[in-house]
Amino acid sequence: MRRSTLKILMVEDDPGDVELSRYELTRAGIACDVQQVETEDAFVEALSRYQPDIVLGDFSLPNFDGMSALQIVQQITPSTPFLFVSGTMGEERAIKALKQGAYDYVLKSNLARLPSAVERALQEAHQNQIRNKMEQALQAERNLLSAIFDTTGALGLMLDKEGRIVRFNQAAERTTGYTLSQVQGKHFWDIFFPAEELEPVRNHFLNWHMQTQPLQYQSRWLTAGGERREILWLTTFLQEDHGPALNYVCSGIDITQWRQAEDRVHRLSNYDVLTGLPNRSLLRDRLEQGITRVERERRPGLLSVILIGVRGAIAVRESLGLKMSEDALVEAGRRLSGLMQHDATLARFGDTSFAMVVHVPEQDQIAMVVQEIIDVLDLPYHVDGHEGVYLESNIGATIYPNDGDNGDALLQAAEVAMHRAMDNVLERFQFYTPALNSQVSHRLQMASQLRQAVQKKEMLLHYQPQVSLQSGEIVGVEALLRWQHPEKGMISPMEFIPMAEETGLIVPIGEWVLRTACDQAQRWHDLGVHGLTMAVNLSAKQFAQKDLAAVVRKALDDSGFSSHCLELELTESASMESPEKSIEVMKLLKAMGVRLSIDDFGTGYSNLNYLKRFPVDQLKIDRSFVRDVGNNADDLAIARAVIALARSLHLEVLAEGVEDLEQCNIMKENGCDKVQGYYFSKPLPVDECTRLLQAGIKSS
Repeated sequence: MRRSTLKILMVEDDPGDVELSRYELTRAGIACDVQQVETEDAFVEALSRYQPDIVLGDFSLPNFDGMSALQIVQQITPSTPFLFVSGTMGEERAIKALKQGAYDYVLKSNLARLPSAVERALQEAHQNQIRNKMEQALQAERNLLSAIFDTTGALGLMLDKEGRIVRFNQAAERTTGYTLSQVQGKHFWDIFFPAEELEPVRNHFLNWHMQTQPLQYQSRWLTAGGERREILWLTTFLQEDHGPALNYVCSGIDITQWRQAEDRVHRLSNYDVLTGLPNRSLLRDRLEQGITRVERERRPGLLSVILIGVRGAIAVRESLGLKMSEDALVEAGRRLSGLMQHDATLARFGDTSFAMVVHVPEQDQIAMVVQEIIDVLDLPYHVDGHEGVYLESNIGATIYPNDGDNGDALLQAAEVAMHRAMDNVLERFQFYTPALNSQVSHRLQMASQLRQAVQKKEMLLHYQPQVSLQSGEIVGVEALLRWQHPEKGMISPMEFIPMAEETGLIVPIGEWVLRTACDQAQRWHDLGVHGLTMAVNLSAKQFAQKDLAAVVRKALDDSGFSSHCLELELTESASMESPEKSIEVMKLLKAMGVRLSIDDFGTGYSNLNYLKRFPVDQLKIDRSFVRDVGNNADDLAIARAVIALARSLHLEVLAEGVEDLEQCNIMKENGCDKVQGYYFSKPLPVDECTRLLQAGIKSS
């Protein structure tokens, strides 16, 4: 325990600061004797001669610094607590000091904290001494254990060989909230651990009998109040003649506060205080881990660093103040966090910048990620009552190992690329390698234009007739999406459909296609074209939407089109992604009266057991098998097999891509029901298709 007068050794070159510290301690009722030193030699001599209870040190002196003083204390008198009392001490210095063994730090501008900090440091030092004494005592003779058990400040309990509690000291009662009478005779795991942990704790105890030396371990005990406490235990085994253990004596220290302090230090060292995101230091660690994983696992794809400069935050700070700027940055971090995949890292890189480390299958995916970043950051911010606040962002990206073979090199290259983007008034995103920018710029531009295409009515539908091989008449049409770009003209679906899939735009575009096709089919019906089937393709993402049935129902209701004349086509692969779920969705659609068709049949994987359970009406033979059916025996065999399979399942068959009479005749001879392709008609704009439907078409 502390003497009546506290002996303080102070490393300080300003006598005024010494007197202020003495004053604050005395004012708090702490009687103290303070000796001041300014040099290393005087400090070493005073440690030995004066034997202080505590050392207070300034972080930096002209001839001597606090970190050196801390090291000397740890070498000469490691049990003496050391506190920093300094005028300026940044966060990084404070963290470093605490890691090196300082108990606390107090700023000279806030000396009112000094008394409580001193008391806490002395208490913790005293606890450390108790712990050291306890560990030494555990090595002493067995006949001393009983006395130590009841007098030490450590938690103490004695267990029998079955794990039942025999003794339970006052420190254990205070920490756990249980009394000896409440726990005596019960297995310790039944009292101090939740139900889900009982089995592993019990198994751990059963292995104790194999130990011959004192066992040290940590565990989280449950108190009577439901709180978890972190306990450091030393267990000694009492036995006779080297036989099995008769009792276990357990001495423990509640290290919950120490562990919480460690967690706080770890948090300050690795996470940004404002946003809660990983900081620059942790980002470097994660990036190096990602590089190591790529090299070790030969992981396919690309590792990319994406640096995001939120330049608009500076303007917000200048116009609305620091708090508004910080609130906006926190919101920006939250939005970016929503884009993260499970193996990606998002960090705060600088005052107004963030960094992402992502692993993508191919380079084009980086452009898609960047577009998502731009989209979420461009949305207006609502901060502290201010609406319509916008943050301008610029982005730079690097690829490993093209732009750097280590984390620091990649980050530096990403900064260069980001600043290029800031200097470029036309492009908000730049790769570090200039050659990549043109390609990515084109994709980002197209993705942006694709988002606006529906609203600007640039999307349109062409319709390709489907002809019955029995009657030769048009019995249906397939709605095919086209993009009439105002500058580039007609853009091929092969170019923009994959992008729509990647960005998720395929869902709203697909809904527009469904509505438009149903509206047009009903208009044809009103013109006297009756019984015509309208075939509409469903993408895999559309088919996975929970509200698909409701979307289809609304399109039918709004247009007045008969559900029995609507045919929804889904690909073989989409239907097989989750077969049981596919069956549920198909049943909902069939309950409306909608026809279902499996498109591109034969190009993917089909489980025939599921196929026979699918409530579909038709299989479509893919054009790849029709193209060479006249001169390729394998393609002919596949076409015949699909037709035979459909017949056995009582399904209709339609062949796509029929371009000449020979292909048409082969399909007819082998029992195919319908065909579509350029032999009869290419996909037609709505006006041309209307004229064709009204005139009719007859096949020989």
